[in-house]
Amino acid sequence: MGKLMKAKLKSLCMIGAAVVGVAACGGSGDDNAGQSSEFQVSPEEVKLTSVTTSCPNGKAGDFLVIGGTAPYTAFSSFDSITFGPGGSTAATSAGTYEIANRNSRFAIFVSNCMDPGIVTVLDKLKRVTTISITAAASGSGS
Repeated sequence: MGKLMKAKLKSLCMIGAAVVGVAACGGSGDDNAGQSSEFQVSPEEVKLTSVTTSCPNGKAGDFLVIGGTAPYTAFSSFDSITFGPGGSTAATSAGTYEIANRNSRFAIFVSNCMDPGIVTVLDKLKRVTTISITAAASGSGS
């Protein structure tokens, strides 16, 4: 084998080893690896006002987990805050809710007035972000 052929073979082996090394690290799509973007939930704040003298009772919205390390746990000490999967129309969980993957949505529901109610979202590495929910009756009765 000529010197040029040996050099090309050696270069090809080195490139192959580098590709295997990057793949073994999990790459950027691995949900169990940390992510360099800031851990946050969007939106971070919601304000609800009913059109009657009663407190809001229903879906506060869908929320998106951004960054951090999966899995995530959402929880609140407010009994009037419950959770469900993104896009749902009714709560499926009270107290805590597990979010399996980053860039996943989950729903929050309220059943009382609060100023504010806080939802805490914790990632696998114990990093914390919060959502502030204000729910009030308008008092207009219309």
